[in-house]
Amino acid sequence: MNISDIPHDMRFKFGPNLREVPLNKMDMLYGMMYIQKQLNDQNPDKQEKGRLHGLLGTFLRIVGELEESKRNLNQAISIFRELDEQQNVFINQLRLANTYQWHNDFASSNKMFEELLDKADNMPEYAEYQDFVYQHYGKNLFDQEKYHEALDYFRKAFDLRSGKRNNELTASTETAIEVCEKKLNK
Repeated sequence: MNISDIPHDMRFKFGPNLREVPLNKMDMLYGMMYIQKQLNDQNPDKQEKGRLHGLLGTFLRIVGELEESKRNLNQAISIFRELDEQQNVFINQLRLANTYQWHNDFASSNKMFEELLDKADNMPEYAEYQDFVYQHYGKNLFDQEKYHEALDYFRKAFDLRSGKRNNELTASTETAIEVCEKKLNK
């Protein structure tokens, strides 16, 4: 299942703290119920089950259900490890690092982001995720009020994203840079 397959509005925007905010929280909650129903009623294969847990974990974080987010993301990671799908393990570890960040468990989030960044920087099979790791690690540092470091990561993400020609991702990074620069200029 892809997000576009969910018959509810799962869109979000970024708030002033650079965190996702649902455009329609009630619809997102209904969408999460839909995902849970797919897990319970459709008896999906392992790969689809991992994908559903990953999506659910992401949206649970966005609505603030952090313990359930961690549970679902760890489930996704476990499933993808069993299937030896290392890129899906990586993606869900990135999502889990975000959840630890939102939970203000920076010891865990920092450790995870550093490990993910090491893989993205040094292993070709993860290079395509490098901009995401820089962006999200920057947000993690931003939450810790380490604005100079965060800005460095946002700029690295911007450089990488500029080459990808994805306007939505580039705009997201430009916003993060602007917000971070405002914090530094106060």
